[in-house]
Amino acid sequence: MAITSLLTQVQDTPVGRKRLAACLDLAARLKAQLIGVGVQAFAPYVNGSGAFGFVDGAAIQAIRDEIDREISLAHTLFEAETARTGVVGTWRSSLGDPCDVMAHAARAADMIVASRHDKTAGPGFTAFASDLVIASGRPVLVTPQDCQTLTLQKALICWKDSREARRALSDALPLLAQSDQVTVLEIADADGHDEALFRTQSVVGFLAGHGISARAEVARKRQGRVSETILAEATRCGADYLVLGGYAHARLREWVLGGVTQDIIDATPIPALLSH
Repeated sequence: MAITSLLTQVQDTPVGRKRLAACLDLAARLKAQLIGVGVQAFAPYVNGSGAFGFVDGAAIQAIRDEIDREISLAHTLFEAETARTGVVGTWRSSLGDPCDVMAHAARAADMIVASRHDKTAGPGFTAFASDLVIASGRPVLVTPQDCQTLTLQKALICWKDSREARRALSDALPLLAQSDQVTVLEIADADGHDEALFRTQSVVGFLAGHGISARAEVARKRQGRVSETILAEATRCGADYLVLGGYAHARLREWVLGGVTQDIIDATPIPALLSH
């Protein structure tokens, strides 16, 4: 399977410009088209002051004008950068919840590129990676906020014998094929070492069938959070990017990410490809 189309939200902000640069770099390397989406939520409000609520038409129009201006700036940036880099670009814009709009736009893409949570941007402005992992049905490549180019030489596959990990492995094959060093790592307790090694060696065999050379490793879980062990192992082996399943559980009828997945999104200093 080849990655022929990438999807990202385009914003003319410092973080948005860096994310776009990373997308263009990856799209050029994969010879893929880039779908850029300009989107913000527009929710007219009712002023509840006084005895009766009323709609402040002037304020609502001012909000709408500002949203249109910001989406227009994003469009201009996208057109200029795709022309400069020679990447084939397709532009789409919409008003609505950014996560919902991006999730639906993902029907036309093989992979989404998104930044980790930006505390300066609210959910009405940005489709956060953590939401897209659950909502989109597509692999999401999470980039650190200062990432402008992607290095794919060394991959660390964080293995767990689960549906999500198997999905992430398959989704990552086009990226893994470009890597010179691939490590399949499972974290296990001392008494589970042999079983974990068998599983990671099986994954290595699967990758070999796709022409990808990899090595199997088992790491002893350290004290603290599992995510800390993963990131320490990534540093040890000099990984350029991570591949892992995106795990979630239901809470009050709403899907939310599990601790390890959210920790990785929030803390990883290198890109991470997640699939749910």
